[in-house]
Amino acid sequence: MLKWDRKYELGNDRIDAEHRIFLSLIVDFHDAAEQNAPKDKLLRIFKEICKYAEFHFLSEENIMIDHSYPEQEHHANSHRKLLAEANNKLYQLQSDSIGADDAFNFLFNWFAFHTSSEDKKLVGYIENGAKANLNT
Repeated sequence: MLKWDRKYELGNDRIDAEHRIFLSLIVDFHDAAEQNAPKDKLLRIFKEICKYAEFHFLSEENIMIDHSYPEQEHHANSHRKLLAEANNKLYQLQSDSIGADDAFNFLFNWFAFHTSSEDKKLVGYIENGAKANLNT
């Protein structure tokens, strides 16, 4: 059973809270697929994940602006790419080009890879900046 684990925490309360919600939506999708939910239900959950990701990415980008994050443009570009991929997967799921398992694998890999790479760098930068400010 997929669930939130401390290993997913990055150390920023806001980002971690949003990631918990994001992962819970992915779990909802997985559970619905496992229970053979109607395709319409799966599509609605997938759309909800896309909408939440759009909100979460905007939230992160605001955090980047607040902290003058030097990798902001690169990180925001990865957000745009991920949203485009998600919308493509949604279309594929809708048109039966992929099944729920493939859609779930995409969602989980997206969550795991993006948070462990890009988001970890962002939180590290924020923490180092905060430490630098304490030392001045």
